[in-house]
Amino acid sequence: MLKIISPILLIVFLFGCAGIETRPAQFKINIAAMKPLQSTLMEQRYQVDLRIMNRSNEEFSIDGFSFDVELNGKDFASGVSNEAFNLPALSEKVVSVEITSTIFGLVRQFNSFQKLNTEPFKYELSGSVYTRGSLFGIKFNEQGEINLK
Repeated sequence: MLKIISPILLIVFLFGCAGIETRPAQFKINIAAMKPLQSTLMEQRYQVDLRIMNRSNEEFSIDGFSFDVELNGKDFASGVSNEAFNLPALSEKVVSVEITSTIFGLVRQFNSFQKLNTEPFKYELSGSVYTRGSLFGIKFNEQGEINLK
């Protein structure tokens, strides 16, 4: 009896694994624009426009997101948004978010500011998008360049 069940279980397992496919990134998020807001000695605020692309063929009800920004490989700022919106399948939306950087984030970027005329800033944007019904959010990590010439 065991000789018959073992091959059947093996076949079921193999067919089950064949149905598993890796899912491509559902969201692509880029910085579309960035402008300074009010600043104090210890803290700087910026308005960042994020372009959120839904690369999936399903609509998402987004409850908000959280993210961190690195510039040239160094921590720079963080932001959160609780703006809820629907993102239809295969579409995009630009969302404005305020981010906060501390004086320490600015100090870490000091050497990079001296290269503004010759090299673009490289940024990395990482965080989570929280959708209705998701407990932990959908992670994202994007990289790009900001040319400030």
